[in-house]
Amino acid sequence: MASLNLNDTPSRVYFFQQTIYANLHFWQTWLKTHLARPEALDRERHALAKAISFALPLDETWSLVFELVQTLTPLMERRGHWDTWQWVLTRSLETAQRVKDTAAEVTLSALLARLLFQQSQFKKGVAGYRRTLRLARQIGDRFNEARACTNLGYHFIEHGYWQRAEVLCCHALALFEQLDSNHGRAHTENHLGFLYTRQHRWEQAQYHLERACEIWQATADGYGLMLGYLNLGGLYNDSGKPDRALNYLAKGLQQAEQIGEFVAIGRIYINQGKAYRLLGDWAKAEVCTKQAEAIFQQCTNLTELARSWNGLGLIYFHQAKWTEADFYLEKSLGLWRSLGIQFEEIELLLDIGECELARRNAPEAIRRWHEVDQLISPPHVQQFYRHLQPRLHQYHHKLNSMRLELER
Repeated sequence: MASLNLNDTPSRVYFFQQTIYANLHFWQTWLKTHLARPEALDRERHALAKAISFALPLDETWSLVFELVQTLTPLMERRGHWDTWQWVLTRSLETAQRVKDTAAEVTLSALLARLLFQQSQFKKGVAGYRRTLRLARQIGDRFNEARACTNLGYHFIEHGYWQRAEVLCCHALALFEQLDSNHGRAHTENHLGFLYTRQHRWEQAQYHLERACEIWQATADGYGLMLGYLNLGGLYNDSGKPDRALNYLAKGLQQAEQIGEFVAIGRIYINQGKAYRLLGDWAKAEVCTKQAEAIFQQCTNLTELARSWNGLGLIYFHQAKWTEADFYLEKSLGLWRSLGIQFEEIELLLDIGECELARRNAPEAIRRWHEVDQLISPPHVQQFYRHLQPRLHQYHHKLNSMRLELER
């Protein structure tokens, strides 16, 4: 029977290197039969991370490790395993730099930046995408340049930097057209639709979201189609058509469950909760929004958690549960302020102020109005909030009417 002598250093090194190789090959083979089984990935995520961590110091295993990390990243991201995978991506990026694999460095930098945004680490995410853009342009990687632009644009939308977002997404769309990339085109159309929804440009939003869904349907991209349905649901909610929103959100939820999504299901629940709230079905609205809150507490997605609390506050307000309403609305306001997302803070202040108007609480309604006015009155920001003018006029009219009544 053959035996291996581990008494000398070269033999030990060789043995451990071969063990690491074998372990990597095992996980590559395992993934081929388990990619469609998210619960299996959940169970084995620590073992996968450990296999990668053992292999990272070995330059000889780098190509295998990089392939494994690329395959696993979107899956781990969608399942909400962000802390574990941030460590993996950070160490992998350091290895790419050490072995001078700039192409891999570009890809990993983009993946890490996307994950940082999911974790509400906005400044680090922006820095990561800018680094990706610089490296991609250095080596002529136009696909990753376009991908970084569209993803950074999406995150700028989330944080209210809408002019920058539109410039980045339009540049990305032009690059993806040149590259004939349906994948990139669809995601960028989706991002533009999301942007125009935020700006209340309903027809443009619908046009871009439907274009994205057409591409995803033609390419049988279930994940993309789920995103399109989610954002169409958001569009119809925000434009006051909750029945249509629920139809798209039901389709999105079905897609999400088929592909083993976790984080996106929380976003769908938030939108379903909003639709039911607009329809006055408080019980269903509360159930959906509570389900969303639980998901975002588990994966620590702070922006979506703030939205969940905002929704719960409004649901409780309309049921005259004042204590619960005030608790959740103030929690949401505090979180938006800590995140520095001003347009969300403004919209929530209007929500709170409108609640106070309905409660005939003039002093508090006036206080919230002044807070909004301080945020939107500087000339350099007024252009970004033109879409709020009808709501602001209505608020001001109700406030003046209440003042007149109280003075009689």
